Amino acid sequence: MTDQTAPRDSAHQELVGEVRAHTRRELAQVGLRLARSLTQRFVADSEGAPATGLGDPARDAVLPALAFAERFARELPPALQPPPAAHPLLRLAGLARARQSAALFEGLLLLACLPEAHEGFATLCRLFHPAGLPMPTGTLALHWLESESAAGARAVPFGVRDAVEDLLHYSPFASMGLIRLVGSGPWHGRSLQAGPGVWEALMARPPQLDNGELVGGYAQVPGLDDWLALPAVTQAIVALRRALPCQIMLVGGDAAMRVTRVRALLGAAAVVAVRTRSDGVEADTRGSACVDGYAAAFMHQACLWLEARNDEAAGDSASERLSARLAAALPSLPELPLITSGHSEQQSPLLGLPLIRLPVQALAPVARRRLWQWLLPQLGEQANVLAARYPIDPDDARDVVRDLGLRQSLSPQPLVLEEVGECIRARTTWSSRPGIQRVLPRAGWPALLLPDSARRQLQRAVRRVLQQITVLDDWGFAQGRGERRGVRMLFFGTPGTGKTLAAEVVARALGVDMLVVDLASLVSKWIGETEKNLAAVFDIAERSRALLLFDEADALFAKRTETQDAHDRYANLETAYLLQRLERYEGVAVLTTNLRSNLDNAFARRFEFIVEFPEPDAAAREALWRLHLPAGAPLADDVSLPELAAWYALSGAQIKSAALAAAFLAAAAACRIHQRHFLLAVENEFDKAGRAHPGFPPHTVWPAEDDADDLAPITPQAR
Repeated sequence: MTDQTAPRDSAHQELVGEVRAHTRRELAQVGLRLARSLTQRFVADSEGAPATGLGDPARDAVLPALAFAERFARELPPALQPPPAAHPLLRLAGLARARQSAALFEGLLLLACLPEAHEGFATLCRLFHPAGLPMPTGTLALHWLESESAAGARAVPFGVRDAVEDLLHYSPFASMGLIRLVGSGPWHGRSLQAGPGVWEALMARPPQLDNGELVGGYAQVPGLDDWLALPAVTQAIVALRRALPCQIMLVGGDAAMRVTRVRALLGAAAVVAVRTRSDGVEADTRGSACVDGYAAAFMHQACLWLEARNDEAAGDSASERLSARLAAALPSLPELPLITSGHSEQQSPLLGLPLIRLPVQALAPVARRRLWQWLLPQLGEQANVLAARYPIDPDDARDVVRDLGLRQSLSPQPLVLEEVGECIRARTTWSSRPGIQRVLPRAGWPALLLPDSARRQLQRAVRRVLQQITVLDDWGFAQGRGERRGVRMLFFGTPGTGKTLAAEVVARALGVDMLVVDLASLVSKWIGETEKNLAAVFDIAERSRALLLFDEADALFAKRTETQDAHDRYANLETAYLLQRLERYEGVAVLTTNLRSNLDNAFARRFEFIVEFPEPDAAAREALWRLHLPAGAPLADDVSLPELAAWYALSGAQIKSAALAAAFLAAAAACRIHQRHFLLAVENEFDKAGRAHPGFPPHTVWPAEDDADDLAPITPQAR
């Protein structure tokens, strides 16, 4: 994707030069006219009294400043050719309601810009400013314009004064803030300052705004071809290209998705926009920031883009104040194309403009496949897998490809699929919230000891995720009905039987992170808070492309009771909301419970896979003991894992805990790990579980004290 904001070809540079040259010539003529009027009134007329409202500079200080204006004008004679068609001053004359006063306002605007043009003009303005500021005042403008008016035809009394006051207070130029009156007191005693972006526009530079910037479009956005071809989007592109007054409202998705689509619109229409953000701006000052952006957009021949990145609802009091502020400030302004982008469906149209509403959604799977094929042609055969694993947007995918390119330049090895996942995880922003734990999956299939039937179901779930595009899109099983995507699984079994481990194995097989969600901590007694907490969980999961694990789902998915009071009704609404979000989630969602009977039977139909995790039998327990004892563990000769497996019915989690505890017992005694250490650790596991200990095998020997071999330090040879 190529940014079109600042092209650097020779034609563009030539146009920039023409705009700047014309601006300087116009400024030179205004400076010359101002200097001659001041010379005539306050220097040549030695009997004239000091000007009311102006400073009273010494004659020796004024003469060099006036001479500078003469020299500046001689170096830049008036232009013989008309200004370039793109010059911002031509836009002033184009205002239908202000054509008669456009020439007068142009002079005032250039006067306000004189201090920016050269420090010599700043010095001249400082000499005549009552407070010694390097800015022209309303009084200076009046003395200049009234002097020229008096030298010409018969002037209407106070005509110039009224015209200037009208322009600075009541004209469309004033509403737009192209010239600001700075300071306090009567208007004619205040300083004239060019509005935001005005000077930059006159010099063909991007505007310098506190909460905005000039942005262009993307020349090409892979993956958005289908979206750009939608009828409403096509209409919006034509409206932007023709600069028709309208509001183009982008609704939905997250902030990054909306930004990408706005930039794609601008690129397709070959226009630029002044982007004004509401982030970090006080609610009461958002209207002023938007008006600043409007002024910059007008001068730069751009559209205005009001961006709400924080997804605030359009119906809140702040947004209502913003709409009222805009309606009050901009009713008589030239109508520009206006782009608004936000998450809320409740956004209201602004300023009574014709509306084009554009929905923003995640890329369709087929579009994601084309995106990866375009960006990573060397992994083209695995584009289906990439599209299924990572529901990513074009901007994010572009950044990931840049990261991969850096890796390739530093270590020129063939690109593998796993590297894509590593780069995506590195760029995934993570916002920690109570009740959510991010887990980087490390366990693979060998770490999972399950019955063959359960293992096959997990492997089928992984394959189902990776083959969704083939089945639903290429083979047509979606049938245009928006067939739900993703995989929802229910794991049930007693604690410690490997449900969480199995979810981790699936996450690693898919190359994504795992988010472990404690539903009990998300459930709130306050109405609506539970849904808000759940929405945050799914938003994080969708941004991080993670596997969602809802541990102990009984907290919200237990059998629904009869609706006897308001609390029951709201509890059922919370459950319905979670089910709705599960249906829409395109990743893998896993719910765990200790007893399948704890869940409402109606929920079973919503899961693609229901996997039972039984308690391990003796053979499985022996395999678990061996799995949790590393090769470097110094086992004594009396250790009998088959005996431990046959004698004690423990879960996989308990066996892992007991193996670790036995190792610490042996380390504390500075000896190898004996059978008695395992027996003591197992006894502790039964005590923790509150279960009756079945006793020790009858041949167990409990020495009074460790023998010399046990007390000897463990050496590498012993291991």
